Amino acid sequence: MKNNDRLIFLLGQARHRIMTSLDKSLLKTAGITSAQSGALFYLMKNNGCLLRQLSEALMLDSSAITGMVDRLEKKKLIKRQSSTSDRRAINICITESGHEAATKALSVVKKYNNAVKKGYSSDEIHVFRSILQSIIDNF
Repeated sequence: MKNNDRLIFLLGQARHRIMTSLDKSLLKTAGITSAQSGALFYLMKNNGCLLRQLSEALMLDSSAITGMVDRLEKKKLIKRQSSTSDRRAINICITESGHEAATKALSVVKKYNNAVKKGYSSDEIHVFRSILQSIIDNF
């Protein structure tokens, strides 16, 4: 296989480098990982959602979401509340500290998005976004 045909390898390397750097920056700035920031971003728009809804939104299985929620709750960034309409259901609510962490994280994520786009025209960025979305849709 030619080096320029190694698209899976290149995608994996790009993802790994971006996410490793992003996680370091997020931990330093907001005290959370990129996965945890995704949960907080979702809760900022869907506060009080069910654990199942958060799991589906983040595409995590029940054991992964439970662990993440446990870690976020331990950091006092979210809290679990029993549902008033269904005693078996648990609502996940973002705390004020969670809002603060998410706001800090958002500035870091915006910086990384801008870094990815740096040096490319708006047309190139549009094509890149379309290619990435097509890959996502195909798998």
